[in-house]
Amino acid sequence: MMDLNEFLGKKICVAISGGVDSVVLLHKMKTLEKSCGFLLSAVHCEHGIRGDESVEDMRFVQRFCKDLGVELHVFSMDCPMKAKEEKKSLETAARDFRYACFAHLIEEKKADFIATAHHLDDEAETVLFRLARGTSLTGVQGMREKNGYMLRPLLGISRKEIEKYAEKHGLSYRVDRTNTSLDATRNKLRWQVLPKLNEAIDGASGNLAKFALLAAEDDELLYEYAETLVAKLEDFADERWLVAFSQKPSLFKRACLLVMKNMGVERDYTAAHLDSLFGLQNLERGAKICLPKNIRAEKKEKGVLFYEETEMPSLPFMEAKPFDENGFDGGRYEVKLSFAPFDEERAEWNVLKIDMDTLPKNVVFRFRKEGDEMQTFGGKKTLKKFFNERKIPPKERAWLPLIAEKDGNKVFVVCGVEIAETIKITEETKRIAYIKIQKKK
Repeated sequence: MMDLNEFLGKKICVAISGGVDSVVLLHKMKTLEKSCGFLLSAVHCEHGIRGDESVEDMRFVQRFCKDLGVELHVFSMDCPMKAKEEKKSLETAARDFRYACFAHLIEEKKADFIATAHHLDDEAETVLFRLARGTSLTGVQGMREKNGYMLRPLLGISRKEIEKYAEKHGLSYRVDRTNTSLDATRNKLRWQVLPKLNEAIDGASGNLAKFALLAAEDDELLYEYAETLVAKLEDFADERWLVAFSQKPSLFKRACLLVMKNMGVERDYTAAHLDSLFGLQNLERGAKICLPKNIRAEKKEKGVLFYEETEMPSLPFMEAKPFDENGFDGGRYEVKLSFAPFDEERAEWNVLKIDMDTLPKNVVFRFRKEGDEMQTFGGKKTLKKFFNERKIPPKERAWLPLIAEKDGNKVFVVCGVEIAETIKITEETKRIAYIKIQKKK
């Protein structure tokens, strides 16, 4: 069993279902509470899956905790109904419910750690299950004794040892009949495959668990090397990452995974995506791959660039409008134009002032288009570069009204943001136009 002496003064809450594993865990933790100095409590999540049996499990747990003198937190939910409403599997709905309960206890400061009764045979089942389904070195990793606020004190203890402990101390427990049903794949592994494997090879379960630990250590080292290929590009308003080229699949694919996870792609990718990313290195520059969550990977000169694809929104008023006192209704933003100061100015209006005599006659209100450029106080630059420097979100850029040439590409005002250097107010300015922009409600 894991060393619990490091949790002096910490609040540990044991998740107890009423089964032999969790009953033994809570009983053992109670015997160690004073010597290790932690504060013990328990939590029971009643899923509503087995009707009256589920309620009886809850009542058993309540009696057991009362007898031990352990504070108990009880949560209840109709998980079958929740699964139906959210179109999830029952197993997923129940797991989400349990972890939501755990998170609540942590957030409410009622616990510092949650301890679950996962044991050696659970670990072996998990590893065998993943290997049989096909997985990578990363995927084959099993559970850890400590992972964030989750503790698994029994991870090195076998099911037989747990049952012997219960018998020795005269502990009663509940039996979930669904755990013995062979309809579930994991139950077939638990009751048919693993017993035969342990019979054929002594210590097979323990060896599977050790393999998972060694795999985790190797995988961690490979990810450290993979991180050297990854760079975040800071000179852009949107999030962009570059993965340097490498012909070592184990490093390049892990580097891509690191970037994808940083960009929110956690579970939607497949092995085919990673194979395509590796192959992208051998394609011509500019070649792209579409990834989940609208992420794009594009081959550049020095590596593969990852960014979110943003498309030009469908705007309600795409036609250019005359630049006059009527202003401009741009759908998301409204622009007001006045040739005298506004009666009242507010910070959120972002009022800009321009020299009317230096503004060309052919300008209009319009939205951005390809090739637009602006003469700023720092020199002439493309509108795209200007937006990047000002860190204006890509999804917002298409909605910002401009004062610009109708047919050309010269931009003089990005409403609410900046004016061109050529129309700034000077001591010689005689006519001033006041421009304010407001976000429509």
